[in-house]
Amino acid sequence: MTSEHSFLLVIVAFVIIVVAITQVSEIRHRIKRLIMNRFRIRSGAAQRNRDRPDLPYTESDPGLMTAEESLAELERLQALIEDRKQFARDTDISYHLWGLYKGLLQTNSPDPSDRYVQSGEWYDVKILQTSAQSGLNRVQFELKGACYRFVDDEEKQGWRENMKFFSLFLYDDSDRCLIEIPMKMNVDSTGRRYSVLSGGPKAFLSGDWVNDFIYVKLKQQRIRNQEIRAQKHQERLSEIEDLKGRFGILD
Repeated sequence: MTSEHSFLLVIVAFVIIVVAITQVSEIRHRIKRLIMNRFRIRSGAAQRNRDRPDLPYTESDPGLMTAEESLAELERLQALIEDRKQFARDTDISYHLWGLYKGLLQTNSPDPSDRYVQSGEWYDVKILQTSAQSGLNRVQFELKGACYRFVDDEEKQGWRENMKFFSLFLYDDSDRCLIEIPMKMNVDSTGRRYSVLSGGPKAFLSGDWVNDFIYVKLKQQRIRNQEIRAQKHQERLSEIEDLKGRFGILD
């Protein structure tokens, strides 16, 4: 290789190095500008947030919803509510509570031989107070250490021919309505007949209280059935002895 070729190679290498250094410098400056711009943008946003007064947080503001969003939200809520109502129907909680309420009302019977009453308690349910005011019947009681209150508005509701529609409410000690049960009372030749409407509760806050009430109601029903069977057994024994005496039948 001649000296001229060597000189040319040196010149070309020098030019390549200079170009590379220039490109690297431009890239560094470009990256630096991007970083500075982002920093200024973030700093400005932070300053604006500091200068802006705090606004209360809300999960969703119905006033800010569009017509389509409000329709979708309503349909979502209706689906969730139907699921809650179906849960209430599946557990028969409304029927259990109505049966419990009827049993509690029997403790107010003036008959001292009422077997439902046991030293102020009725099968694990301790009645604290009963009252009737402004057309509302109230029964305050204790179950598993927690206080609850039944309220019915039967006396406030008017008649539709021979039927009356009213509600039975259950409240906890925080005055939350745990459930509102729509009821119907029909009066015919056989007397009053109460029934729970099948559309599900009008209000329902599920929780551990559901299992507590179902357990107690089933326990009460089991004990009551045992009492009924024992009573019928004694009646049959009496009838057997009576028939033997009437017809002279000896064992």
